[in-house]
Order: sequence, then C-alpha cells, then structure tokens
Amino acid sequence: MTGTEKNCPDCRGFMVEGFILDMSGQGGGFGGRVVPRWLKGRPEKSFWAGVKVSGKDCYTVETYRCEQCGLLRSYATEEAEPPDSWGN
Repeated sequence: MTGTEKNCPDCRGFMVEGFILDMSGQGGGFGGRVVPRWLKGRPEKSFWAGVKVSGKDCYTVETYRCEQCGLLRSYATEEAEPPDSWGN
C-alpha cells in the first residue's frame, strides 16, 4: 500500500499516510510508544502478557487521513512478526 496515491472514499479528498500512536506503556516500559499491529482471530487472555499473540497471523497497520474531511482509513497488508512480551 505504501507509495500509492489514495483518495478519500467519502469526499474524494487526498489521503495522507501517517500512523496511530499507541501509548499503552508497552515497547520499553511505562510510557513506551508503539505502532499498532493487526492479528488474525479473536483476542485470548494471557496471564502474563494480557493477550496471547503466538501462532497468529500478524500485519503492520498503515493509516491514512483525508486532508479534507479527516476520515481515517487503515490497511494491514505487510506481514510482520507478532510482538514479543515487551510489545516490540
């Protein structure tokens, strides 16, 4: 998806690539900042990590914002490794 010009499906404005910042405290301790990932399936609780991720298909999330109306659109097309226990 990266590098292709996108138009908003609502108003036809120009879509600009960016990302949604997760400030959940993962990725290096409290106050860590990470980019979200999409994992296939329903979330399953994990005693130690909050949610089980091993063995699930995982993709990085690209998000685009319309400069005209502000619509956000996310795509998960690039395969990635599931995050480890530290959110990396």
